[in-house]
Amino acid sequence: MKPGILAIIPARGGSKGVPRKNVRLLDGKPLIAHIHAAASRSRYIGRLILSTDDEEIAEVGRSLGMDVPFVRPGELAREFSLLPGVSKHAMMFCDNLGETYEGIMSLQPTCPFLSTDSIDKAVETWMENQCDSVTSVSEITKGHPYIAKRVKQDLSLESFSPIPEGAITSPRQKREKAFFLTGGLYLRNRRLLETPELKGHCLGADSRAVVVSELEAVDINTEIDFKFAELLMSRQSEEA
Repeated sequence: MKPGILAIIPARGGSKGVPRKNVRLLDGKPLIAHIHAAASRSRYIGRLILSTDDEEIAEVGRSLGMDVPFVRPGELAREFSLLPGVSKHAMMFCDNLGETYEGIMSLQPTCPFLSTDSIDKAVETWMENQCDSVTSVSEITKGHPYIAKRVKQDLSLESFSPIPEGAITSPRQKREKAFFLTGGLYLRNRRLLETPELKGHCLGADSRAVVVSELEAVDINTEIDFKFAELLMSRQSEEA
């Protein structure tokens, strides 16, 4: 018996950095196919939905066997629309069908290397800790917060944020590890989405991490990102 996890793959049609990227071919498959394949192998996801406002994306999704039960409203498909709102819309759609899910997960198609193992680890972390949310993070390997700078109007530099007293700033190998949100995976308790107004990442007071590899953290937002992902995919195919 799978626990009550609803997973949403958000794929709007109005991408600007890489036009039509959600259906662009990566390793011979539409981009949305990669995260769908990983999520479909999860031991825990009860329902997996493609949320899109775009009919072409919906048709491609259906051809891949994806569940596309609705057209996402236009106000939730703008450039600056918040992803928690997209998750809430899918959750309420299922609620209205009598399907109640306690965990609501969003999985970005722009992170095509995210693994089934990481997806399942996120759910296990959520269940074991009874926390508000779990999100994917990866170690910052360049631009550590201790060396981040602000360039002022006169081009002078200052630390972007205060460095803790006694912190080791160099060499790199001795710095405290820092992590960033990859954006690939967010798992939230449904109560976080039941509030009338959703703000920010909507992670609640107790948010946990699933640490993913540098490869799984690859996020496609530009043409260079896409070319890099193509190179990584070809390398994987050669090694298989």
